[in-house]
Amino acid sequence: MKILISTPSAETAKQLRAILEPADHECIMPADNRKTVEDVYANSPDLIILDVALTRPSVYNMLAKIKAAPSTWDIPVLVIAPVRAVPSVKRCFSLGAYDYIYMPFFREAILARVRNISYVANKMKEFGKLLVRDYLTGLYNRKFFMERMLEEIAWADRYGEPLSFIILDIDHFKKINDTYGHSCGDEVLKELARVLTGMLRAHDVLARYGGEEFVVLLSNTVHDDAFAIGEKLRAGVEESEFNCDDKGNRLPVTISVGVATTEISHDISYAALIKQADEALYQAKAAGRNKVCAAGRA
Repeated sequence: MKILISTPSAETAKQLRAILEPADHECIMPADNRKTVEDVYANSPDLIILDVALTRPSVYNMLAKIKAAPSTWDIPVLVIAPVRAVPSVKRCFSLGAYDYIYMPFFREAILARVRNISYVANKMKEFGKLLVRDYLTGLYNRKFFMERMLEEIAWADRYGEPLSFIILDIDHFKKINDTYGHSCGDEVLKELARVLTGMLRAHDVLARYGGEEFVVLLSNTVHDDAFAIGEKLRAGVEESEFNCDDKGNRLPVTISVGVATTEISHDISYAALIKQADEALYQAKAAGRNKVCAAGRA
C-alpha cells in the first residue's frame, strides 16, 4: 500500500516507517505538514495516517477537507493518539477516521490494522465504482463529474490556476444507431471511451455526460493547451478504427469538440464554463462537424 504519514514528530515518523516499509508498504512523508491535504491530492495514497498532535491546520481541519472532497473522501484514515486522548479520537471518528493507533506502537497491531483496512478499502472501492462509474463505458458518470468539477474550480480559485473544460459528442450518432442497431452504437461508445482515455493525461478527468456526449476536465491547463488537447482528441478519433462486426467493416466515426477555459476562476461558475463549452460545441457542428471550436477563439 501507498501510505501517507503526517506527524509533527520526526521520531514518530521514523518508527512508523521502520514498521511499515519492511512489510512492503510505501511511506510518503510530507515535507511540510501544513500542506498535507495538497500532498494527498498529489500522491493519491491508499491510506492516510494523521497525528492528533498536528496543528495549523489541525488534524480535525485536515480530516474535514479530506472527507469532503469527492476524489479523497474514500481514502481510509488512521489517527495516531496517546493512550489518554479519548476525546480527540472520538472527534476524529465523527469526522470520518477509520481507526486509530496508540503510542507506544505495537508492530503487530499496526500491521494487522493496515491489512484489515486494505481489505475493506478494496471492497468499498468495488462498491464505489458502481456509484460513480457509467455502466456502459466504465468512465466516470455525470454525478461524480459535477462534484469533481466544483472541487477543481475551488482549487483553481484558491491557487490562481487556469481550468479548462471540454465537451464533445459523436457526429451523426443517431444515424449509426438507425443503420447498424443500438448494440453497434453501444460498441462505438465503449470504443470511444477507450480511445479518449488513451490520449488523455493521467490527471485529466473524463466522463460520459449523457448519451453520446463526453466531457473532460483539464486542471491547470491554459486556453491554447486545452485547444491543442481538443484537436488531439478529434484527430485521434478520426484515425481510430470503429466496427461492429468481425468482417472488419470500418465505421466513419468522428467527433465535434467544444472547449472553454477560465484563467481567473473566481469570476466563473461551473454552469458558465459548461455553457461556454456547449456554445463552442454548437459552433463546431454548425461549421460542418469533425471540428474543434473554443470559446473566445475563432
